[in-house]
Amino acid sequence: MTRTDEPTFGLYYDFRHADEDAAGLTDRWRGIVEQIAWAESVGFGSVWLSEHHFLGDDYASSPMTLLAAIAMRTEHMQLGTNVLVLPVHHPLRLAEEALTVDALSAGRLRLGVGLGYRAPEFPPFGTSMQARRRRFESHFEVLRRAFRGEPVDGEGDSAILVSPRAVRDGGPELWIGALSSPAIERAARLGDGFLCVLPGQMAEYVGVRRSLGLSDGQIAMGNQWIVADDPEREFARIGKHVLYQVNAYAEYGAFGPPESVPRLTDPQRIIDQGLYRLLDGATAANELAEQIGAGPVVDCFCWTLFPGEPLDSAAGRLEYFADHVIPSVREAMAGARRFNRL
Repeated sequence: MTRTDEPTFGLYYDFRHADEDAAGLTDRWRGIVEQIAWAESVGFGSVWLSEHHFLGDDYASSPMTLLAAIAMRTEHMQLGTNVLVLPVHHPLRLAEEALTVDALSAGRLRLGVGLGYRAPEFPPFGTSMQARRRRFESHFEVLRRAFRGEPVDGEGDSAILVSPRAVRDGGPELWIGALSSPAIERAARLGDGFLCVLPGQMAEYVGVRRSLGLSDGQIAMGNQWIVADDPEREFARIGKHVLYQVNAYAEYGAFGPPESVPRLTDPQRIIDQGLYRLLDGATAANELAEQIGAGPVVDCFCWTLFPGEPLDSAAGRLEYFADHVIPSVREAMAGARRFNRL
């Protein structure tokens, strides 16, 4: 397909502190919010926050609260969760929080939700891994009805209408993150958009949408890239932080049962196994243009700040991306539009 509008380019944070000095948490979190506001000023159009619970490195466990703070420091940026673990949330309370952030941001929230996969997160919230699929769809329906201003329970005088009211028709967009085929089908069937981290899955999502008689939908594409003028040198500098992140996700179960996934000791293995790729600006711009041309991609994002990495370290990559990647992608898209008009 050929796009006629421009996608946004996004940031992706988990807000981890990963420092024994808990007193520094306030400065780091405030610094991230300020970095996001600055990034908006140089051309980034979205920010996504991840969610996990009960970890010792201050991983974001309350992304809606953080997004409320970000809403007050930004003007145009799309604000999203990627992803919020829907089965552990009370849907009515979450609906209230989402509508509040959407109102504060003048309708900029994309509420991205997923099943979750980290087993220890479920029992403290009164549920289990086994119940998560059933809870996901029932909670999703409550959110959809609440955002539309429809009663979510009861009739007549006993009907529950969630407050605050939506500031736009239909309320916040509801996006779904997915990796497996059943989850992609769910995203295509229920969601306003698909949070995708494997480019090859775009076609599967679009195919399901078409089989259901729906439009091609919209995709936010996440790439596991480190983009810099000299990406090998950049990785040598930040590799220990990336290694911490990769091993932490292995411990959570992101790559399979934690007991069967070996931890890495050498950062170079991350590159050798294809978990991250090292790209310069020209290569990144070419690949992003291809992704955007291949499907309904409305947003492209990468991890912005790795655990324990200084804020100014990540700022250098952001500035490089804003100067060398975003303009090149937009120029390529403009050229494609001119060619298609001939």
